[in-house]
Amino acid sequence: MSFRLLLIEDSPTQLLTISKTLQAEGYSVIEARNGAEGLARAYHEAPDLIISDVVMTGINGYQLCRLVKNDPDLATIPVILLTKLDGSVDRFWGYQSGAERYIPKEPGFRSLIKSIQEILEDPATKPRLRVLTEPTKTLTHEDINNRLNQLLERLLFEATIAEEVRKIAEDVLDIESVTEKLFELLSTILDYQAVGLVVNRGQNSVLKIDADENLDQAALRAYIAKLSLQLGLPPLKDDQPRGHYLPDNSLCQPIDIKGQRLGLLVVIPYPQQTLKPGDQKVLRLIGDQLSPVLRLLDMHLNAGVARERV
Repeated sequence: MSFRLLLIEDSPTQLLTISKTLQAEGYSVIEARNGAEGLARAYHEAPDLIISDVVMTGINGYQLCRLVKNDPDLATIPVILLTKLDGSVDRFWGYQSGAERYIPKEPGFRSLIKSIQEILEDPATKPRLRVLTEPTKTLTHEDINNRLNQLLERLLFEATIAEEVRKIAEDVLDIESVTEKLFELLSTILDYQAVGLVVNRGQNSVLKIDADENLDQAALRAYIAKLSLQLGLPPLKDDQPRGHYLPDNSLCQPIDIKGQRLGLLVVIPYPQQTLKPGDQKVLRLIGDQLSPVLRLLDMHLNAGVARERV
């Protein structure tokens, strides 16, 4: 089975030249003349790899790549950005958008062909079984715009959440201030019965909770303490909570950085409720953004201990 490549290029001359070059290498080429058309064909035909120009009217290559990599239906498709722009900022932005390669245009396109071979020879990107759920349906421009708007809205929301988490450590850097701001942020995003943050302090861990007053606090602490031990965190400092509490809808988000477990975030919705996939993704995002915050907190606390010893 030959590989199918989606080529997105708004220059008719370049489109023809690159397409013929790829066909001569034995690839099947699907052509698109702008970003919107390229997205429509990507959704409809599930190519093995996408090659896109960067500078295009409407949706440019950076935007297209970011949208592809953030859409569950397309995210596994490798993307090569092919462009005349070769500055360091351009390359940085290309890789930040999620592209597997950022390649300057050159006569003969040898670098492009080599990169295509390398990507497609990777076992993770061998030709996939193409199962198209609605093979007879053609996406309209309205369908594409709706998907773009949904994706852009989601990306903006996630960027806003990430920025809010980073702000937690901007002013006062202590565990009380960090947890207070974190719980305040979480309460505006998620509807929960209880939330707990476990922070690794070396030989021991510290647990902070924000919970409904009707909950048995000792049993809640015992439950989170047991979870944190199971997930590799030290025992709670000077705390032996007891009680029986076993919710069936809790969600745990480990907080790691460079292989080190810095903490654990536990969210417990109200009974008979479960967090939706979107909520779970937000929690993962918050956990990722908390990693440097907890690292800074740990460094700050250790520096304070060192000063006291002096």
